[in-house]
Amino acid sequence: MRQPAVIVGLAIAMATLAAAFSAQAQQGPMALPEVVVTAPKATPPLPYHPEVMTGTLGNTRVEENKWAPIPCDTSRMNTAAAGNCQVGPHVTNAFSYMAGGERPNAYGDCKIVHPLVTAVIGRFAVEADLLVFDPYKMTASGINGKCTIWTGYHRLPDDFYDMNQVARRGSGWRNFIQGSGLSGSQSTIEFTEGGRNCLAFERFGPPWQGGFIWLMHATMCGEGPMPIYPAEIDAVAAQLQIHTYDPVGNLVPPPRY
Repeated sequence: MRQPAVIVGLAIAMATLAAAFSAQAQQGPMALPEVVVTAPKATPPLPYHPEVMTGTLGNTRVEENKWAPIPCDTSRMNTAAAGNCQVGPHVTNAFSYMAGGERPNAYGDCKIVHPLVTAVIGRFAVEADLLVFDPYKMTASGINGKCTIWTGYHRLPDDFYDMNQVARRGSGWRNFIQGSGLSGSQSTIEFTEGGRNCLAFERFGPPWQGGFIWLMHATMCGEGPMPIYPAEIDAVAAQLQIHTYDPVGNLVPPPRY
């Protein structure tokens, strides 16, 4: 009896598939092509540099490796604790620079100095820099009355990350407290550096001409994770002795102020 053509066709197809699977089984599993996946290279974050302070002419960034060492007894900021002192480039403000009218007065009497102190104060390793000028300095061209330091960091807390070499190594930034920006106020933030608990602060000095006579930035690090208390910040700041009087070219002798 003849089988229908459909049944014969199915039988042939099944026999062909069986032969193909048998041949594959004899050859073993097919090797998949090797696929290499390359992850994108991690891009480290760009270093964050604070902007030049509003109205300030000159470089205010603390660059310890470029600053000249000076005797601490000649620095406009020092401490009774043993330490090292350096000084950065002088800066001025735009208002004083143009105080002579349309023609700039070539920095005039507004010389804002930038000393740096590194010392151990109590249980803290401290690095502090100061912008300061002498508001009563008298020279042949008059009193230094047009000078002022208008502001400090104005992109807080980000500007703290580049405060100095200690802050640049910091991580785990936390507990930022914004100050009022008025005389005597301060802003603070905690961070970790080399297993040490640290704190950075910015503090404003006495008011002058809509700004301030001095402006301090500092980092303080204690051994281990022990917290840093507000009274300890005040104690460190009190040990950093600020000398407003500028002896260079000053016709007013100390101790006038």
